[in-house]
This record gives sequence, C-alpha cells and structure tokens, in this order.
Amino acid sequence: MTREELLRILTFVDSNRELSEKRTSLATVDPRWNIVSYAMRRHLEGHLLTVTSAAMAADVPYGTAMRRISELIEEGLLLKRPKSRTGKSFSLHPTRALIAEFESFAMQLKAMVGNTFGFTTGDGEMGDFYFGGYYMASKTLPYPNAMRTGIGVDRTFRILSPVDPTFKTLGEFSSNLDELCGANIEIVNLPLDELHGEIMSNAQQPVSKYDLMAVDLPWIGQLATEGVIDPLDEIMGEERYNPSDFHNAAYKGSSWNNSQYGLPIQPTAELLFCRSDLFAEAGLAIPTTTDELLLAARVLHRSSFSMSGIVMNFGRGTPVAHSFIQTLADFGQPIINLDPLGDDFNVSMIEKENYRPRLDSDAAHETAEFLLELGGFAHKESLKCNWDKRISIFSKGEAAMTYGWSIRAAAFELDPTSPAHGNVKFAPHPHGPGARTVSPIGGFSLAVPAGLDITRKKASWKMMEYLTRPEMLKWYVLHGNLTSPRFSTSADPEVQASSSLISEMDAMERRGELQTWPRPPIPEFSNLLSVLGDEIHLMLQGGQSVKEALSRSQNQIDAIMRNKGHY
Repeated sequence: MTREELLRILTFVDSNRELSEKRTSLATVDPRWNIVSYAMRRHLEGHLLTVTSAAMAADVPYGTAMRRISELIEEGLLLKRPKSRTGKSFSLHPTRALIAEFESFAMQLKAMVGNTFGFTTGDGEMGDFYFGGYYMASKTLPYPNAMRTGIGVDRTFRILSPVDPTFKTLGEFSSNLDELCGANIEIVNLPLDELHGEIMSNAQQPVSKYDLMAVDLPWIGQLATEGVIDPLDEIMGEERYNPSDFHNAAYKGSSWNNSQYGLPIQPTAELLFCRSDLFAEAGLAIPTTTDELLLAARVLHRSSFSMSGIVMNFGRGTPVAHSFIQTLADFGQPIINLDPLGDDFNVSMIEKENYRPRLDSDAAHETAEFLLELGGFAHKESLKCNWDKRISIFSKGEAAMTYGWSIRAAAFELDPTSPAHGNVKFAPHPHGPGARTVSPIGGFSLAVPAGLDITRKKASWKMMEYLTRPEMLKWYVLHGNLTSPRFSTSADPEVQASSSLISEMDAMERRGELQTWPRPPIPEFSNLLSVLGDEIHLMLQGGQSVKEALSRSQNQIDAIMRNKGHY
C-alpha cells in the first residue's frame, strides 16, 4: 500500500472514531489510538513528532496522556530520541513494530471494505480498487448529463488549451458541449510553447480573456508564485468538493506549497514502450532495470535492417533536458535538493536549500553515462528528436523501444496500419541500481486565471468541476484520449476495452510508481531546462565530457537559484 493510501485509511478510521466518541455517547475517547494515529500520520507526512504534540493529540488530561505515551514506549511501539546534545528535549518516532502493526491493520481494513463493496476477487485479491475512491459509483459510467443550471449564453466562455486529444475533442464537439453546459463555449487550442506565452501575456491584461486555462503540471509553481492563476482551496471548501477519486499523483501535482491550483483533466505518464512481438522473438523479458534496458537495446539493435534498439528524445533544448532529468529519477535522485519523504521526495513545500541543484552527484554521473551508452543503440535521428518525431519513428516500426508519454500512445494504439498496433507492452521506467521504480507524471490540469470577478470565478469553477467529472473523462477516452485521472473512470469496462494502457496506468498509480518529483514544479523549471538542453546535448554529441557537462550545468543553475535569492 502506498503512503497516500495509508493516510486515507487513517482519516477514515479517525472519522469513524470521532463519530462514536464525540458526536454520540456510544464510546469514550481512546488516548492510545489517538497517539498512535497522530504518530503514524506525522511519520507518513514526514513531519516531526514531539512528546508535547503527542500528548495534545491524545485528547485527555496531560497526566493520562503521558502515561499512555510511556506505555507505548515500554511496549516498543514508540521510540524516544534526544533532539539536542544536552538530551533535555526529545522527539518521538514510530518503531518498525508499530509501522508493521499499523500496515497489517490497514490491509485487513481495506480487505473488509473491499469485500463489503464487491471490490475483492474470489481469492481475496484487492488490486482493482484504491481506498478512498468512489466505492459506490457504478462501474459503467453513463453518457454525460446536462447541467441543471447552465453557465449562461449571454457571453462567450473561453477555454485556453493545448493541441492535445482531450482539448481537440472539446473543440470538435463544442456544439454538444454548448448544449450540455447551457453556454456559448469557445475552445482556443495552441502548441505548447505558444500556450505558455499566451498564458503569461494574458496575465498582463487588465481583464482576462479566458475563463479557464489548461496548464502543464511543471508550470504550476511559476504560475502560482507569479499570481497568474488563483488557488481553489476556498471555493472547494465552500462547495464541499471531494477529490478522493482522482489519482493522487495528478491531483497533488496540481498544487503548490500546500494550496490546490487545478483539477486534472489530461494527465500523462512517461513510460517505456516495448514491442512485445520483437521481445518475444528474441526471448527477452520486458526491462525493469537500466541494465536490462541496455541489454535489450543491444540485442534488438539491427540498424542494417532499419531497426534500432530504441529511439530517444535527444533533440537539443527542452527534449533532451527532459530526458536527462526523468532518467536521473530512475537513478533515485531529483534534479534539485528536495527533502526526502518516505521512499520519495516532498514537492508540497519547496524552499531555500531545496532549490540547490544536484548535478555533482554520483547519480547524475551514472545517468549521463547511461544515456551515452544507450545512444550507441539509438535511432540515428535521436539527436534531432522531439516528442512528435520520437513517437512517429516508433509508430512506423523503426525502433523496438522508446520512452513515451502515455497520451501519445494513440499514434499506434488507434492506428491499425502501424507495425506497433496491438504489439506494445507498456512498462514503468526501468530503475537504476538501488533505486525504486518511478515514472514521471505530467499532462494538464484546468486552472482559473487570477483576477476574475466573483461571478466569472464561480462560473469557471462550475465548468472546471463539470469537465473533470468521471463521465466526461470517459467521453474523452472514447474519442481518442488514452488517459484517465480518476479511479472510477479507469474501472469502466468500455474505458478499459479502449486500450490496455488505461489499466496499466491505474495499477501504477495504486503502486505509487507515478510521481511528480522527477519534474518539480518550481518557477525556475524552464531556466533549468534551458541550461541542461544545451549542455547535455553537447555531451551526447561528443563535444564535451560527462564531467564538463555536469559541472557547467551545476554552476549555471546554481547561479540562477542564487540570483533568485533562494539560498
């Protein structure tokens, strides 16, 4: 079970206990559980636990609370550790015994809930549901229904978006959308770089031209920090909005410094696409490690037969920069000095030393060496590849593997003339030695432009909530968008039948393999990409050594962060 799922179970149990202990006279306060619950929550969230805060969480008189804490320490469930050299102050920590006991309890509770709502199989497996999702939702979602009260046709409601499948669907079926929403809707589609430019240009206008904007997840930090988009926390609280059905990675990726700025509409994960027919013919297993990936690329590379082992996104600038930072995550490290959070890293709060680049590390050197070696078995056009060119080469059958964003799998999944059609196995990023399996999550969320008056803002929220409903997301899938940010949408039989990719991504989310930290949403993200895009590309061309490329990148990015006053 993932950290997020364990936190959801804690919230569920605590809510039930509060109902029986505080809202009725059926039970009394249980200080032991309150201390255990608080200790586990602080542990899972990566926060400090003190004796004083644990005593307060017990919700009983201080003396009683201290006796319960002492009992838990004596039983080996809590560890008391000095916080200072003097030994006068202490921190508390759950022991391995407590963590194991709680995880066992959580699994049993999940099994009980799963059995109650029919989410377990005959052999007791629980792999097809995520605790906290919409358990009571129908597995077959209906066609989207019309809003009870429309947005209004007295003006044009404009949505700024990229040229991607979901938004193409909205544009092509805008007349249907007008009827469903009781509005006059205009979808403005722009290429990625132009989209970012238009968002920033619009922010300079006295009144926004747009009512909603689709924003790429790595832009969230910049747009939030510069006041380009508004936080949603207040309106979500007023509407009592429940986001539990969203995939955690995409939902958390739409936040910045503990405030929510968007709702996911078209998430995408970078995966490894493997030609399963070629792997079977060669007797190879789908790679799970970087060493296995190199072996497969070497065996399947037959350039004389117009077949490369892999095609890489090594084009100068943004493409190769993304390839580097996403591969760096395969070796267990983010591009900047993020705080560890369990097996992953904290992107909820990024400040000061967190902004320091980490390109002088062993992991960065291993990443660069790996990409150089992989380049020997890569398609000859790799050094010129961007996302479109890379997927085109793979779809035409000229490479046995590629890393690719899931949203682009439609290029061969929906094209029966492609040699890759029906012959691709989707896998998470293979990991380096000692690292865990992680695939970067990206894609788009809907956000509200800053500065809208209260009437427009409420209309924007209403439209945002509607466009991200499970049945709307199903509609996008059935029109060529092979991605879903909601568990209930992914569980729909018609959605699952559209492509195996939907189920694969859903399973990866449940296993905690989809993460935002490989591409931290900091305001300086584009500056970081600009530096790496030049230096790593020059290295791959043979124009400089690994040591030179990483040293130059480290120094340039460090100067950028210092100039911004981060440290």
